[in-house]
Amino acid sequence: MKKISWITSDYYLDVDLPIINELQHTFMIDWQIVISYNSTINYEAYVSNIIQKKDHLRISFVYQKYRNRDLRNLFFYYWILRKAKCFSPDFYYLSHLAMPYGIVLYKVLLPMEKTIAACHNVSTPQGASSEKFTSIYIDRWIKTFKNIQVFSNGQKKILESKYQNKNILMAPLAIKDYGQPSVTIDKTALGTIRFLYFGNIVDYKRVDLLIEAGNLLYEREGEKFRICIAGNCNDKIWKEKYAPLIKYPEIFDLFIKRIPNEEVANLFAGSHYFVMPYQDIAQSGAITVAFRYNLPTIVSDIEPFKEFVENNVTGITFKSEDANDLADKMLYLINNHAVEYSRLANAQASFVEDKLSLKSIVNRYINYFNKI
Repeated sequence: MKKISWITSDYYLDVDLPIINELQHTFMIDWQIVISYNSTINYEAYVSNIIQKKDHLRISFVYQKYRNRDLRNLFFYYWILRKAKCFSPDFYYLSHLAMPYGIVLYKVLLPMEKTIAACHNVSTPQGASSEKFTSIYIDRWIKTFKNIQVFSNGQKKILESKYQNKNILMAPLAIKDYGQPSVTIDKTALGTIRFLYFGNIVDYKRVDLLIEAGNLLYEREGEKFRICIAGNCNDKIWKEKYAPLIKYPEIFDLFIKRIPNEEVANLFAGSHYFVMPYQDIAQSGAITVAFRYNLPTIVSDIEPFKEFVENNVTGITFKSEDANDLADKMLYLINNHAVEYSRLANAQASFVEDKLSLKSIVNRYINYFNKI
């Protein structure tokens, strides 16, 4: 069996976890999971609850003690790479950017021809945190490595147009599974319709647009619906930028925090529709959670979503950055819920079965790795 040294950041753990759970049957894997500075999440418990550990997989958690830009992280990253090399792998897989020092250490310490680097955002979304620096770092990241993985056809096209002679693996994100929910509702019944936003609250995801649409919808229809906003946001930013936009707090359920993994399934099980008002994105992990819990999606009509949502077939699209159009689409679903919910949910389930099965995704990794 070929051997892989695999390094994952905690913020990409959900991406790699289902893949490694399957790849361990084909490869011997030494998996280092890097836990971010000041993280309060029990990732060890999360992984142990999901992974079906076998003899060919060993897992270690390494905890970052300093902020990203602290020079002492040079020794931390060096130690991680020394451990990876001690496994004597056939190749390395990097899902840890290790900003801002990682590129230099990777280039010096690892054999580039045997290293695969994951790139989740070839193009940095407009409004992303530290957008300019991240864009520069990702450009250097891609130029450093020959073997690159991307997670959508859109990002593959951008990569091919901007960079030459890259050996590209395109494998979509696997469906994110947070376990079985402990609550259920009859989603076909008429009554209060619940719309859900889930994920980090940052500029380009346009939660402000959803709040504005909620205000407009309330002024038209009253309390026929609720909007749940669940995700992490800097407390000062939330209070200064988002909270003042809420005119009618009675229609909003707010969970402004890092949502524990064990609470995610119930959020989706207790909602009817998943709303993604983004103005830009490379690809989204959140949409795969909606797919897992068969929650019909309302997305902006930006190009990256077109791979996953066909308007009025597998979901509903609205004009990007247009709160009025979003409110119109939400109102349509409220008024036609008896018919539309089941139709959209069934079409979404068929799409997932045909296009996003875990077996087909894992086979892409295996075929690519065997050619390295």
